[in-house]
Amino acid sequence: CRTGAILLFPNTSAERVAILGLGPRQGLRALSLCAWLATPPRLGALLSYTTEDSGTELAVCGRSGDLPGSARFVMGDRDFREFPVTWLLDGKWHHFCLTWSSGQGQYRFYMDRRLLAAGSGFQQGYEIRAGGSLVLGQEQDCAGKDFSTKETFVGHLAGFALWSRALLPGEVASMATGQGLPPGPLLTLADASLQGG
Repeated sequence: CRTGAILLFPNTSAERVAILGLGPRQGLRALSLCAWLATPPRLGALLSYTTEDSGTELAVCGRSGDLPGSARFVMGDRDFREFPVTWLLDGKWHHFCLTWSSGQGQYRFYMDRRLLAAGSGFQQGYEIRAGGSLVLGQEQDCAGKDFSTKETFVGHLAGFALWSRALLPGEVASMATGQGLPPGPLLTLADASLQGG
């Protein structure tokens, strides 16, 4: 994947997280979040973005129990879309990308440059608030704290980046084939501070 630094989350731990500071410094009406992942048969919480005032603004977390081969793309605390991740859970490297835009509420989920899920009307007109805490590897109940071993991401993560626009399919395909990041990401792994080793 030629992305530079790789984060290893070796086991379930409430102490191991990567915090990307205050997250977006202005509200987001569109986004793309992409990363390379290698994870065993359990995704856990890949990321969560929480503000002091409104709770969870954005999260990507795997499901256990009734839908173990799926994950939720959560936005605005309660609204979410479910998408399939069975192919992602084989311990091999995969490129993962989610895009969303507020205007039509359009979202797309790509894995290894293939579109696996898409739709519209998801949080149409919504704006993700600025100034929260963006954490990789954990679900956070309060901004930057209250982590749990139940929701831990286990595996390797590399090349994480967040944009304030919905990337085009060709840009996603370029990343998935190792041609580098599209210009202008708001946050990358270079912005992360690590806790817990």
